[in-house]
Amino acid sequence: MKRYFSLLLLGFICMAVCAQEPAHVIIVAGQSNTDGRVPIADLPEYIKSMGIDSTGFSKGAYRHCKISQNRVDGKFVPFWPRRNRWGYDAVTYYLLEQLYQKDFYVIKWAVGGTSITPENTDSRGGHWSADPEWLAQNAPTAKKGKSLLLSFAQQISNSISKTLSRLPEGYHIDAFLWHQGESDSAYGPEYYDNLKNVVAYVRNHLTRKTGEDYSELPFIFGSVAKSNKRYNAEVEAAMKRLASEDKNAYLIDMSKATLLKDRLHFDKISAEYLGKQMFETMQQVSSVGKISAQPPFDVDLWEKGLPNSNGREAEGYDDKKHNYKPSVRVFLPQSEKPMKAVLICPGGGYDHLAMKDEGYDWALYFNKRNMAAVVLKYRMPNGNPDVPVSDAYEAMRYVKEHAKEWNILSDSIGIMGSSAGGHLASTVATHAAAKLRPAFQILFYPVITMNGQDAHWGSRKQLLGENPDAKLVKKYSNELQVNKKTPRAFIVLSADDQSVKPVHSESYHKALKAQKVFSEMHIYANGKHGWGFNKRPFPQRAEMMEDLDKWLKAL
Repeated sequence: MKRYFSLLLLGFICMAVCAQEPAHVIIVAGQSNTDGRVPIADLPEYIKSMGIDSTGFSKGAYRHCKISQNRVDGKFVPFWPRRNRWGYDAVTYYLLEQLYQKDFYVIKWAVGGTSITPENTDSRGGHWSADPEWLAQNAPTAKKGKSLLLSFAQQISNSISKTLSRLPEGYHIDAFLWHQGESDSAYGPEYYDNLKNVVAYVRNHLTRKTGEDYSELPFIFGSVAKSNKRYNAEVEAAMKRLASEDKNAYLIDMSKATLLKDRLHFDKISAEYLGKQMFETMQQVSSVGKISAQPPFDVDLWEKGLPNSNGREAEGYDDKKHNYKPSVRVFLPQSEKPMKAVLICPGGGYDHLAMKDEGYDWALYFNKRNMAAVVLKYRMPNGNPDVPVSDAYEAMRYVKEHAKEWNILSDSIGIMGSSAGGHLASTVATHAAAKLRPAFQILFYPVITMNGQDAHWGSRKQLLGENPDAKLVKKYSNELQVNKKTPRAFIVLSADDQSVKPVHSESYHKALKAQKVFSEMHIYANGKHGWGFNKRPFPQRAEMMEDLDKWLKAL
């Protein structure tokens, strides 16, 4: 009997481990812009907030990012910029922390002034060459040789053998990030073949070492700024050619990047930009954006005809002109158990829609938490509030109608909105009939009131027109429409928001509390307005994501 229970317990443990998501791994390589040359004082504020010392910012650690940089012992340490300077990847890791919310691993080899071409005698730090004959005649730089690629391969192998292969949840390599090219400016004609061979060598090495096919591992790289004193048009053309011919190579255009005074290295603006672009590209092309989710699909609303008009139907739908066709995009995770869902209303002042930052970018976040995400594209009111509200009602009705088909719990469908989308979400939460009332509401820096000097005048004008009737103003001042049946709320905003003042959230939170409706409000010191999912990170972003996670788990 004891043996039976031991085996049973072991089985449960195995099932739990097998059900875990493999640890994410990223490999990173290149020369000085990858190694990082931006002064530590220029770290983005949201990274500075993780520093142990609040003046020099030379010490600190990311919560989840573990890195092995320029070492072959297979060990990882918590990431923090080295030698009082940072590069684009510091931003990429920060954003990945917010997405993963668990430990992930970076294998990085980067040395300034290095080239691919062995003939380049100015490259004192070694070469990335994948030429078989040259490799056979040279040793890794880690052993005082000239081959960076052999060092990188040794680092990858030992990281896998000594750390990654011992992780109980397993691991998966998501992408290869790279920036290099300045030191090969005198060898433009050879650059295409040289870079192509490096990428192939790394993919083949990973495949041989892991037994998993990494021949299509995403390779994400940036070009050289045209203002760089070592810019070479042939090198840039070679990069573009590789990106066009290799379906798994993705080039980020850095031709207009701004540089430090040395005219070689990205300044803080361009380093942050490249870091964000690396992250966004990973979301689109690597396993980061494919975890446990079915392909999204679109559904048009009102196929039998619109119930009302904003006066723009004759123009024809055109997203670029902010004349949106009412629809939803449905993101469903792979789930055997029925799940909760959230209808997401992007903001934009009732003038346009921030579909990406305040809509689609949030979908994977919810899918990773086993929640369906339905992103609403609603019509602009143009002075008729019934227009966006009816679109939101119809979206909620449609999701409820298809809940069983989509494996959604029909009584656990909430609504979320940002800015003016927060007003629309809170309108549904306070105005909808019982059959369409959401189960919960999540509001990011929401517009709430249409009354008095605190109103967000742009949203009010677009929603209600130039001179709305007092009854209409009261009707859509949602702090006045709360009742005991209004669903529970999670409200987040920044104290320094000058676009939609904190009083909007505060008055709504107060009204909910007065009706004994559970409401949780978090006001973060800095962040201003419109930070979306990843549009503009801010110092308390990690704290905000933790607060949201806790609230969702308690639903």
